[in-house]
Amino acid sequence: METKIICISGIPGTGKSTICRKMNDLGHPCVEGNELARKYGCISGDQVDIDCLSDHLLIDRFHGIIAAHYAHLLPCDFVIILEADESKLRERMKARGYSDEKIEENLDAQRSDVIYSESLDLIPSTRIFRIHNEDLGATISDIEKIIEQHPLCS
Repeated sequence: METKIICISGIPGTGKSTICRKMNDLGHPCVEGNELARKYGCISGDQVDIDCLSDHLLIDRFHGIIAAHYAHLLPCDFVIILEADESKLRERMKARGYSDEKIEENLDAQRSDVIYSESLDLIPSTRIFRIHNEDLGATISDIEKIIEQHPLCS
């Protein structure tokens, strides 16, 4: 059985877009969730219709990696949750113009394991991986190991 969808999720600033670009460079097809949502007409303003996007992914038999803060809510075979140190996250979100309130809301989401809990509602824990994204090379290596070590990912 081959993987249809590997989802890379995490709060803003954890490195999803950077990882996605690097995975593409290494030959692992990766697309950002909002790009797919636009393609399928599943986005209004900045709101993605998860059900619409999920339906289109299944209809099109999408195969590859999707990176988005909501990716774990899609029909994933595996979820990789990126995490990072709060000080780095705060700095990155501040640079993006996030309000202090929005920064705290996002940090609270990482602290309270919201993404893991939501993932667990949809797939077994054996298909959910957490990676502390401190070093790009190490993170890419960890993701490649997940892809190589799990038959569903080959």
